[in-house]
Amino acid sequence: MQRNAIAAAIQDPRFPPVQISEIPELEISVDVLTPPEPVKSLDELDPKVYGVIVESGWRKGVLLPDLEGVDTVEEQLEIARRKAGILETEPYKVYRFKVQRLK
Repeated sequence: MQRNAIAAAIQDPRFPPVQISEIPELEISVDVLTPPEPVKSLDELDPKVYGVIVESGWRKGVLLPDLEGVDTVEEQLEIARRKAGILETEPYKVYRFKVQRLK
């Protein structure tokens, strides 16, 4: 967990590295995921309650639940597929999980 926190702070290509001067202002949270469950029907999903994992071969995309701007199952799956590089026409497996956020 410590290694992941450090990587998130200084190695995430989406953001500039955290500076030492910013540390007192940081709020740290850790998301603990439940074990993934296979989904047989999209009716088993709710983007406010469940995160998703999509998988096709070696490609996987993960999307946490309850993200701002993600209101439908279709949006959630589309974003997860794009993250994994899975085309809309390709078959893929779907798993769901819940998240406990610790601050």
